[in-house]
Amino acid sequence: MLNIDEPAYLQPKLPLFRLGFRPFFLFASLFSLLSLGIWGGFLAGNALLPNSINPLWWHGHEMIFGFVCAVVAGFLLTAVQNWTGQPGLKGLPLAGLFIVWLLPRLLFILPLDIPFVITMIIDLLFLPLTAVLLSISVIKVRQWRNFVFIPILSLLTLFNGLSYYGLISDQLHWTHNGLYAAIILIAVIVALLGGRVIPFFTERAAQWQKPMPIPLLEFLSFASLLALIASLFLTQLLLTRSLAGIAGCVLLLRWSRWGWHASWSVPLLWSLHLSYLCIPIGLGLIATGLPLSVGMHAITVGGLGGMILAMMSRVSLGHTGRPLKPARPMALAFGLILFAALLRVLAGLPSAWFIELMLAAIICWMLAFGCFCYCYAPMLCRVRVDGRPV
Repeated sequence: MLNIDEPAYLQPKLPLFRLGFRPFFLFASLFSLLSLGIWGGFLAGNALLPNSINPLWWHGHEMIFGFVCAVVAGFLLTAVQNWTGQPGLKGLPLAGLFIVWLLPRLLFILPLDIPFVITMIIDLLFLPLTAVLLSISVIKVRQWRNFVFIPILSLLTLFNGLSYYGLISDQLHWTHNGLYAAIILIAVIVALLGGRVIPFFTERAAQWQKPMPIPLLEFLSFASLLALIASLFLTQLLLTRSLAGIAGCVLLLRWSRWGWHASWSVPLLWSLHLSYLCIPIGLGLIATGLPLSVGMHAITVGGLGGMILAMMSRVSLGHTGRPLKPARPMALAFGLILFAALLRVLAGLPSAWFIELMLAAIICWMLAFGCFCYCYAPMLCRVRVDGRPV
């Protein structure tokens, strides 16, 4: 891991804003607890949102564009320092970007007389600003391999805009398409980063030799996911299910070459492997003809939620100068998030236990991310233990 050591006097006084992972990992996790608590209250019959907010839209939008995109931004703003050798975003600029993310989250849930369009505009600024900040470092050193994240963040902004358009125009199919397309596009990010780090981490921590990537398999992984995104806007359900099946098989074959069988003794490894596995499983559920929301929630809760929990745990340890050994409660947290995915999938099937399964899944998620906040909040808010600046 590359560290960019600047003089101590150039570092922000507040450790929370010394690098992107710190505020975004912590507050995204806290926000997921708050938002799922509100969602659980709604399911239990308690309206905890202003009357002007559609609860169904708010839940889907905020878990994707509020929670997941904040973690993605925190990870990329941290990783770009390692990739390019350029100092990462910190201090007031990082605090400013964080406020741009935080304001819409608060404006949605607080009973303030703020026009909805103002909240929408602020929210739509977050991902483009993140893209610009990333591009500055990438372009400076002409590291075009990592420029791919700039158009991905731009597409996520477009899908966010579609979700707003569907809500404002009362055309819910645009809302669904925007959210589902964003989910698959974030799965592209996970597939891209997962292909880099999961085999690498497994080789370093286990007795396993990483094989050479197969270029055709790598190409098919991303091409099939991008084709799946396009199919969502063609309203051809059979095509969508067929492409989901193809993408699921390709991603499963790719994952099978990453040494999963050597990961079981290391929580930071098996959590990554099993969470990634939820993505092809979710795609497979879509392909079988189940409602799209069933497969999408397997991807979001198990795939994205699990990968986020595992990666935040590893990145936070490494970038605060600690050994890569998470606290004991985190192994339980990794298991809980996978169990939450199972419960959420079961809730999407015909059952008389829908509310109970939904609430159980929410509780498992909240316990998992509550463990993260309990274990990691102190280290995210303090200076590195090894004395290095960032």
